[in-house]
Amino acid sequence: MEEIGLFDAIYSQRQITRYKPDPVPREAIEKIIEAATKAPSGGNRQPWEFIVITDRNLIDRIGNIYREQWLGALGAQPRPGESPVYRSARYLAHHMPEVPAMILVCVDHSLGSSYTPGQPIERGREASSIWLAVQNLFLAARALGLGTRLTTTHLRREAEIKALLGIPDHVETVCLTPLGYPRGSFGPTDRRPASEVTHYDGWGNRG
Repeated sequence: MEEIGLFDAIYSQRQITRYKPDPVPREAIEKIIEAATKAPSGGNRQPWEFIVITDRNLIDRIGNIYREQWLGALGAQPRPGESPVYRSARYLAHHMPEVPAMILVCVDHSLGSSYTPGQPIERGREASSIWLAVQNLFLAARALGLGTRLTTTHLRREAEIKALLGIPDHVETVCLTPLGYPRGSFGPTDRRPASEVTHYDGWGNRG
């Protein structure tokens, strides 16, 4: 597998909404998840779990849940004056059942010291740990030429997703990312320049 450098991946990473149908090699998926597991975590608890979904029937069922929820909330057709960002997100919603692979990022709360069996989990408790792993996952995917997108629409129907995948009660689903080779190119990305958001030794001091 060909790879690009870290800073090349950072500078060209973007949220992908259009995917080729080409399957994602198992070797690439394993390398991406291994990179995710190298992230730091609070107390080194490493609470992450990753459910890789490549079965076409499962992708279709989860993709349809996602599509129904997203389009039901925001509409199947663009609204007047809608931004390109939402147009792209709507395209993905329509085509989520067709993506080549998905990764559902989860948190196992039973690894935490505050977990009590039988009691509701404290959602978001491990956010500071799990999002670092997600970014590692996304950058590793980009380094291998694969696209990702951060989505949380499935959370509104999480019970259905958990039942479908056999996820136990003590596990929280955090985000669902499609995974595949993009139609079109990656960056360059359009971001606020660092000089606009950097302050030295106090607010407003631009150095």
